[in-house]
Amino acid sequence: MVADVAWQFLDNFPGAMFRYSAEGDDTLDCVSSGLIRLFGCEDYDAFRTLTGGTFAGIVHPDDRERVEREIADQIALGDNDRVRYRIVRADGTVRWVEDWGRLVQDASGTPWFYVTVMDVTDQVNHEKELRRANERLEIITALSNDVLFDIQCATGNAHVYGDFEGRFGRAPEQTDFVVHRRCQKPCSLDITSHDLSPLMEQIGENSLVDFETSTPGPDGEPVWYRYQSVVLYGEDGGPVRHVGRLLDTSEAAQRESQFRRKAERDSLTGLYNRAAALDRIETLLASESRPCTLVVVDVDDFKSVNDTYGHLEGDAVLKELAFFLSQVMRKEDIVARIGGDEFLIFAPGLGAGPAADRVLGHLARGPFATQRSTDDPPRAEDGPTRATPSISIGAACCVTPPMPFEELYAVADSTLYQAKEAGKARFHLTVIG
Repeated sequence: MVADVAWQFLDNFPGAMFRYSAEGDDTLDCVSSGLIRLFGCEDYDAFRTLTGGTFAGIVHPDDRERVEREIADQIALGDNDRVRYRIVRADGTVRWVEDWGRLVQDASGTPWFYVTVMDVTDQVNHEKELRRANERLEIITALSNDVLFDIQCATGNAHVYGDFEGRFGRAPEQTDFVVHRRCQKPCSLDITSHDLSPLMEQIGENSLVDFETSTPGPDGEPVWYRYQSVVLYGEDGGPVRHVGRLLDTSEAAQRESQFRRKAERDSLTGLYNRAAALDRIETLLASESRPCTLVVVDVDDFKSVNDTYGHLEGDAVLKELAFFLSQVMRKEDIVARIGGDEFLIFAPGLGAGPAADRVLGHLARGPFATQRSTDDPPRAEDGPTRATPSISIGAACCVTPPMPFEELYAVADSTLYQAKEAGKARFHLTVIG
């Protein structure tokens, strides 16, 4: 009766219990109903059929050698052991268990292992996910050349992740991380640097991929990001994991684009400046096979515009002329201000003929032709009269490029002077080749 009560008491505990001899075979001579339930068996006979009724039969075949070694190592130091291993249930599912064992001798001197096991599958899965998350963080930190830190204010422990010394050329110091005081408590950090190089050794040769690219955003505009990834390989040389990140670089790309545009553009008109225009024109002339036309535009008597109307009006004339030139030419044409009142246009694919004559004639009329044709001169709002200068144009058409820019420009500039000498407010075209 007492024994029955004891087993009922034990069977109501969570987990499972069993006993087996520490000498000879490892046949189980006593098991709790909790162990039978843990394996998903209907009764002891089904459990015995599944496991063979031995401790080795309980443990997953792939874990047996390790478990036996760990138990032997621990028992050599004392009477208790603790191991973790997998089991295979009756329905074929695999579960993880925590095994607490104790070596006890009975009154006759026979040694027995008394064992308690608990299902810890959920805990193992959580630990795996936590390890994977930590590994992802370490990999991303190693890839990015960033340095992360984690400070525990209560203890002063500071953990630093990343190659701080490689980046800054020295060991980390407290002032690197406590830059602005946010409390009155004094800081005294115990800094631990975590070396990520062993992790990077798992990365196969040529495994790292690192480049910047873009994808269309919701508004159709490109969203720029940096793609970084690595493949981790196992001992057999096969890929185990592919880990990476997409780092948002849109803001940096926009700033770079703005800086580049600012460096390439004339501050007054917004057109290409001389250096940017020449760079693009020389590139096109070296690769273009179609006829190309270079146009030099000059404001007639621009000095008198500044002398008569002032420099603000002179600037307004240049900006209006720049807008006019951009509207007349195609998007693929290069329109630039190359200095003072001189502008440059490069039109790839535009050869001598009626089309070129129409374009050059339109340009030569300039943006102020309508105002000049009226008896009432244009005025600024509640202000003085506006300047309406004419423009002269010299153009050079290269029929069979490639051709050095300097030679083409020299011809166009010489042709401009011909237009000036012929009375201004007109265009002249010279065909080369």
